[in-house]
Amino acid sequence: MFPSYTAPGPFITYDISNCCKEEFIRDFEEQAVVAFQQCTLPGELIYALDWQHEGYLVDARLEFPRQPPESVDSGDWIISIHPDGDYHFFLARDFSWGNLGHPWEQTITVYGEKLIGCLLQNEPRMLQKVLLRG
Repeated sequence: MFPSYTAPGPFITYDISNCCKEEFIRDFEEQAVVAFQQCTLPGELIYALDWQHEGYLVDARLEFPRQPPESVDSGDWIISIHPDGDYHFFLARDFSWGNLGHPWEQTITVYGEKLIGCLLQNEPRMLQKVLLRG
């Protein structure tokens, strides 16, 4: 299994097929937000993209946009960092780093030295099985 897109190097692609428990997803999303905060300056925006829905520019230090409570009980982010059926990408505005979630391959690719370094400081439990490095 290999990603259907190629991320710029350096990158690490992880198999997340055995990590569908809510505790793994929440841990990953919490650690990813911390990494996004470490990779950005206050007020710096990053792209949050979902190929089937509206994209956003978000500040990782602020509350991410959430679904209206009347439509989703959990109040999950409009675009989840974990790929929940769609391709979900979180990218620096200059594209120097990013997190690419692939739903049907059940992979997450993290690219760019800055984000890889920040994410590995408090490595999420979900990111344990490396498929590919580049």
